[in-house]
Amino acid sequence: MTRTSTPSVIFLNGASSSGKTTLGNALQDTLDQPYLLMGLDTCFAMVPPQWAGGPMGAPRDQGFQYVDLPEENGKPVTAISYGPVGLRMLKGFHRAVREFVQAGNRVIVDELILGPEVRDHWLATLADLDVFSVGVHCNLDELERRETARNGRTGLARWSETRIHEGMPYDLRVDTTTQPTEACANQIASSTLDLWQMSGDVGNIDNRHGRR
Repeated sequence: MTRTSTPSVIFLNGASSSGKTTLGNALQDTLDQPYLLMGLDTCFAMVPPQWAGGPMGAPRDQGFQYVDLPEENGKPVTAISYGPVGLRMLKGFHRAVREFVQAGNRVIVDELILGPEVRDHWLATLADLDVFSVGVHCNLDELERRETARNGRTGLARWSETRIHEGMPYDLRVDTTTQPTEACANQIASSTLDLWQMSGDVGNIDNRHGRR
């Protein structure tokens, strides 16, 4: 595969409150080519409430729900779980992103990997596309400070801080703890250009990181 332009997909994966969406918006402003911003929240916005965080019952168990886990050091821990219908929805969303790319669009994916099977399906779905993968990191204390300031559900940052990076191959890691969003966006934009210029015949994301 010969690369002559910026990647088809810039894949941002990070914990809740790590600043992925803000970073994605900054990348849209920074990059010369038009990139669509799509992510887990894009998928969640399409799900009927009774299948995602609505009243307790079978639909929620089959779709998506928050799960309160035991506290850590007196701090709440909240997971997002998914059932078979939720996983089917996620896989459909992954394929939809691929279709956007195959139609000639570039996409920034704003993701919080919910589990190993979700990660593996993403990697398989995007395997033969030009993907630049970015791990978005942030100190836990800062994550929880941001989470509290947002007045949303607490505990997601602590649950997702490290686990969502497990098994993910990255081309670049950025740390939003103290680094300004614009600086992270410029770092990603510069790195994508450098990699694409240096690796004109390098294959997809799995091949670059030794995955087959």
